Amino acid sequence: MKRHDERRDECAASVETERVFEGFDASRSERLRKEEEDERARRIAKLKSEILSGQYRPDVKDIARLLTSAMDPTL
Repeated sequence: MKRHDERRDECAASVETERVFEGFDASRSERLRKEEEDERARRIAKLKSEILSGQYRPDVKDIARLLTSAMDPTL
């Protein structure tokens, strides 16, 4: 049983090492894209929590602009 745990630990360490190496090898644009994705996820989570708590107050003008541009993409 102990040998199985050792192999699992080695595998986990190998996966983590590979993840770290990929982070170093990632280009600047890839890192920026990941940061943007993380920021978007944080904003969405914040918005969801505001909606659930009843604190969200939509900007009616912004919603109207988005609906108008969805109907006419030239706007």
